Amino acid sequence: MLTVHLFGAASFLVNGAMVRSDLGTGGRLLACYLFEFFGRPHRREQLAELFWSDADPAKARSALNTAIWRIRKLLELDGKETARQLITVGSDVIFEQSQAVQVDTHQLQEACKRVPRHPNGSALSEQDEREISAAVDGYGGPFLEGYDSDWVLQERERLHCMFVRSTFELMRSAALRCQYERALDYGRRILATDALRENTQRDVMLLLVLNGQRAEAIRAYQRLRQLLRSELDIEPAPETKQLHHDIVSDAIFARLDDYARAQFGVRIDS
Repeated sequence: MLTVHLFGAASFLVNGAMVRSDLGTGGRLLACYLFEFFGRPHRREQLAELFWSDADPAKARSALNTAIWRIRKLLELDGKETARQLITVGSDVIFEQSQAVQVDTHQLQEACKRVPRHPNGSALSEQDEREISAAVDGYGGPFLEGYDSDWVLQERERLHCMFVRSTFELMRSAALRCQYERALDYGRRILATDALRENTQRDVMLLLVLNGQRAEAIRAYQRLRQLLRSELDIEPAPETKQLHHDIVSDAIFARLDDYARAQFGVRIDS
């Protein structure tokens, strides 16, 4: 089994052992590109331009050919059958999907497909929760962290949105089951990647109250206010200020159901 990690720093493992390949920077990015966008034909000249744009056309084509050969050698570490999934047909290069290759970004994408099937008001099934949770656990950082090519940045944003959407669904489902510690863990995972996501900050504040941590909810608001001032020179949104006011004044306890409906789309029995 070839395992490909594209979240955080890219890495390749064969049967659990790290592979130290000699692909070079361009070849390494080419491999990541082919693994991420499997099943699609890619024109050789476009790949050469994308990954060796500083070289003249002849040298770029040569570098591409060498990189493809080295990627095929990498795939052969898992067996000849896996290497056959990398196909060159005329001027096209295709990496076909294979059961022998597991890519963490694909796992998240497949898990995210399960999210829309669950309307507000219902919790995830145990199977869906396990699969979505496993995919979220595999989010080791931004897609191809350290690289800033246009295609990397676009894919990074798309995958990050999937991570947030999936993690929010896990948080909502845990809250619906009154598993507030677990819901808080998911909320904090989102904030660890984007502390300025104010709607999630409100989710966490509400969950803290539901979990009997009113004082910590107040401190969370204070930290958010300081963060917004230092990073953006703005005040919290009116909705956040209102939530804070209701927590401080204890009015929150008469409005828990309203807040739960507004923030999670569900009724929570507190």
